[in-house]
Amino acid sequence: MKVQREWLLLTGALLVMAALYNHYLGHSVYLVEIIFVVAGALLALFSLRTLVRKDRVEEGLLVSLLTRFMTKQQCAALLPILGFAIIFAWSAWKLFVLNATDLIMEDFIVTLFGLSLILYYAGPSQLTMPKDFVVLYLMFTTITFAVIWKLYTILTGESYYRITAYSEYYFITTPVVALVNFFGVGARAELDLTGGGLSNTIIYEYHGSMTYLGIGSGCSGLYSAGLFFSAFLAFVLVRYRNVDRYILAALAVGFFVTWLSNILRMVITIIVGSKYGYPALVVVHSYIGIIIFVAFITLFWFLIVKWLDRVEKVPIEPQTPQNETSPQQI
Repeated sequence: MKVQREWLLLTGALLVMAALYNHYLGHSVYLVEIIFVVAGALLALFSLRTLVRKDRVEEGLLVSLLTRFMTKQQCAALLPILGFAIIFAWSAWKLFVLNATDLIMEDFIVTLFGLSLILYYAGPSQLTMPKDFVVLYLMFTTITFAVIWKLYTILTGESYYRITAYSEYYFITTPVVALVNFFGVGARAELDLTGGGLSNTIIYEYHGSMTYLGIGSGCSGLYSAGLFFSAFLAFVLVRYRNVDRYILAALAVGFFVTWLSNILRMVITIIVGSKYGYPALVVVHSYIGIIIFVAFITLFWFLIVKWLDRVEKVPIEPQTPQNETSPQQI
């Protein structure tokens, strides 16, 4: 049975990632990790020899940008090598600079970004737009969460906790409490800067007793805003290959819709908790809340893309009836 070189490239990437994540978890010895890394790198290099020689016809956004500075053959070799370099560099930075062995969200985002570059030339060439979207989306999420967020924590230093707490209090907690009170549920917000736990807390009444609900980073909408920003920017770049005032306006509206959907999700969660208790609050928070967010974003995406298609003048391909291609002979 003939094994396609793309599968060898995938196997090599998986061996390297298995070694790195095993090192994070502390489940293997160094010899096993070295064997996995060497075997994965050799498989990847062997597969690249054929990938570079193949006559690739992709003309997606990523390839068209890179071929301004290099040939298509050089581009076919560069992307997988760059993917491996990103995975290795991130792991080396965590292990030797930060001396951290924990697995967090940023680790998976960076790994998926590197893997998307490694496997960019795998699969049919007709899928250039989906592949461009995946690579750009993971690149923007990596920049947002692994670069900008890390720089924010480093630059703010000891003020990080205080700045984040104030931002969540005025942009999230206070509007939620105002709306909850507007709908007849007594609630108040508390801001705790001692660093002993969650800084933002919403206190509401349930059957005569006060219930405390902490607002974490996941509830604040910061992650959803970052994910929306990455997905929307990747989408418009692939679809329109342009960033103008219309797209920037749509991005601003999208941020507002993301913020509003998160506020309404939290308001509904607290109102349900005040009426039916903590178990009902957990159900709404865990299952119904994501449906509310997805519904808002889906509606926004549908409307905004129709508007952008019109203002960006995306051509609509005419459909030719099948029966008009040639007359039937009797």
